[in-house]
Amino acid sequence: MARKPGETIWSDAGRWLMITLSLVFVLFPIVWLTVASLKTRNAALAVPPELIFTPDFDAYSRIFSGGFLGAFQNSLIIALTNVFLTLLLGVPAAYALTRMRGKVQENLSFWLLSIRMAPLFAVILPLYVLFKSLGLLDTPLAVSMAHLTLTLPLAVWMLVTYFRTIPEDLDQAALLDGANSLQILWLVIIPIARPMLASVAILVFIYSWNEFLLAFILTSRNAQTVPVAVASLAGTMSFDWPLIAAVSVVSMLPALVFVGFAQRHIVSGLGSGAVK
Repeated sequence: MARKPGETIWSDAGRWLMITLSLVFVLFPIVWLTVASLKTRNAALAVPPELIFTPDFDAYSRIFSGGFLGAFQNSLIIALTNVFLTLLLGVPAAYALTRMRGKVQENLSFWLLSIRMAPLFAVILPLYVLFKSLGLLDTPLAVSMAHLTLTLPLAVWMLVTYFRTIPEDLDQAALLDGANSLQILWLVIIPIARPMLASVAILVFIYSWNEFLLAFILTSRNAQTVPVAVASLAGTMSFDWPLIAAVSVVSMLPALVFVGFAQRHIVSGLGSGAVK
């Protein structure tokens, strides 16, 4: 790549050095987990670490033969349900807030954002009592709805900021063509907002996939998620590091697949709605 005027070979070297250090910083934990998952229990704890070893896939076989598949299924159901509910409720709410006028709109926006600022411990007990009275404890639906109380305000706040950049002239043009509010939202606003919708979906999915405290409090056995299952592997005297590492490696795959799928919509959605 051609250098800009004033740049030297040292500038390029410094840039590549920063990129290399950033990659090492990001990838080292993943590489370490992968290597640890392929070692025996004694080899994983060896000091100094064994750099040359025979791969052992016993940890992965224990994942697929044990009860961890249920935890992966629960996490996937909870995360996808939360993404669906967050977008289903957040998109029309954000659109309505951007088209409202006056103090009501400002107060509602602040109220929604203030919910996200509340400490997590302030909502755990009321949610626990509510779900217990409804018979929803230890179910994926309870965890999804609990996550919704935190992800929905964030999604609305992000979408309101984005929807305000969409000219209202597009709404007026659609009204002249005979479209109603729902059609305007579905046919005009959502296609334009696909990049932001994909970004919100990624954040919500990753939050639900990694969230521990609510899942730990609201579940016991049937709806146990991956983070709770990993925490249960920690013994009082020792850790099964290969198994913990293997579960951590496998748990990254669904999130990577979802992020890759959603990222396609970020790119393909840029400007597509405006053309329509």
